[in-house]
Amino acid sequence: MEKLHGVPESMLIPVAARALETYEKKPIIKDPYSEKMFRKLNYDFDQITKDWTTQLGISIRTYILDMLVNDFVKNNEKAFIMNIGCGLDTRFDRLSMKGIPWVDIDVPDVINIRKRFFTESENHVMIAKSMFDYKWIDEVKSAAFYADGLDILVIFEGVLMYFDDKEIQALIKTIDSQFSNCKLTFAIECCSETIAKHTSKHKSVSHLKSKPVFKSGYNQFKEAQKWFPKGIRLEKEYNYFDYFHRRWGIFGLCRYIPFLKNRLNNKILVAVTKR
Repeated sequence: MEKLHGVPESMLIPVAARALETYEKKPIIKDPYSEKMFRKLNYDFDQITKDWTTQLGISIRTYILDMLVNDFVKNNEKAFIMNIGCGLDTRFDRLSMKGIPWVDIDVPDVINIRKRFFTESENHVMIAKSMFDYKWIDEVKSAAFYADGLDILVIFEGVLMYFDDKEIQALIKTIDSQFSNCKLTFAIECCSETIAKHTSKHKSVSHLKSKPVFKSGYNQFKEAQKWFPKGIRLEKEYNYFDYFHRRWGIFGLCRYIPFLKNRLNNKILVAVTKR
């Protein structure tokens, strides 16, 4: 396997988490695609598979995003999915989205690995570009299935917390302006500002060989507006503590204490364009 550095290496954590969750007696999700990659990728997973909270958190985020994708496709006739910083996400195949226009975007090293396990199709394209290399937008617009007037779900899963506020603001502003003829819905995994300041204490990320660092997050829901231009409104937040309470053990009590709930777990943020 290519030697991965920084943020791309972090994509191996969810592969391991989804695979191990699949082995559970009562799994939150079942992901045979991740299980296959977990077995076949030439990487020492030992140090990033020891934290049960990481496995649980990633399983819950997968569950939530699966729900959001299924609902979006069901409720929008012109649904189009842009999965930015996709890593080794398995959702297109796992949810049987073959009839839905779908674009996976990530850096070349990641896409090269993806293509060992997944194939492109008439409705599914992989683009080997950094999300900050905005030439990917031209490639999306040149796809046969793209057209103005689409309802686009933009997914950022396990990636934006590695970039600072200014980078996130510029990225979202560019996407908003370049797809101004479409309705955009953003589904973004976020960590808290508290967690962002303590990457070294994350039991999986801190053990990655390249030591990537969290750079952004928010504690209070309304604070997330800092990333979005005026034409995009915050709609909802899905906190991981609100799901599968028994699996959290004593940590599940945090859902009753807003101060802890907002600071000690990740969440999926949904924001939509007003147009």
